[in-house]
Parts: sequence; C-alpha cells; structure tokens
Amino acid sequence: MTKIDYGNLDNLPWQFVREGITRKVFGMGAEHINTTINRVENGNEKNPHTHEENEQIAFILEGECDYYVDGVPYRMTKGSWITVPAGVEHYIEVYDSPVPVLNMDIFYPLREEYNESYGKFIENYRK
Repeated sequence: MTKIDYGNLDNLPWQFVREGITRKVFGMGAEHINTTINRVENGNEKNPHTHEENEQIAFILEGECDYYVDGVPYRMTKGSWITVPAGVEHYIEVYDSPVPVLNMDIFYPLREEYNESYGKFIENYRK
C-alpha cells in the first residue's frame, strides 16, 4: 500500500550523478512511480541509454536543452515535456542554456534503484 509522503524539494540535497548532472528523488512513498528533479549544466556529459521496463515523462521546469529520443532532437524550453517509451534510447544535451536546466522526470513503473540509492545518500548526508 502506498504511504503518505510529503516534503519540500528545497530541503533535499543534490546528489551527484555524473559530470554536469545532479539529482533529487522525491515522493519515494509512491508504490508505482518515481519522480526526480535533475539539474543539468551546460556541457553535461551525454549518456544515451534506455529503460527497458520504464516509461518516462520528462518536463522542463527551467532552462533550454535538446532532448534526444530515438535519435531525434527535440528543442525543449521551460514548460516543455516529452514522453519516452520503455526501451527507447534517449538523453539530454544542454549546451547554450542561460541557466541550468531543471528537469523533472516521472517513471512508471517504480525504479527501486532510485529510491535505494537516494535513500542511502540521504542517510549519509544527515550523519
């Protein structure tokens, strides 16, 4: 059963993902979805990848980027969103944004590895 989970993103720390990308995972009490906020800097390390079992919605909260899905670049600005089907290669490229890109990702089904890794990060952060 899903538990009630609430908080404020401003109170969560950024976790290093790879060069130019940090992440916050939130809503970890949800039973079937994950939600993340990613901060992506100009010149970020590109990482073409797939999620074999997860659908994804990417929503741009701030900044500008190209979001590649199945080899096609989509120019994204504040308010843009894109769906990524399971098993389809995708990645984000930030190269001329006036501010870091803030990108919210929603995954279905749940990516337990996100909850586990961020949960451990938070535990160590609070020590």
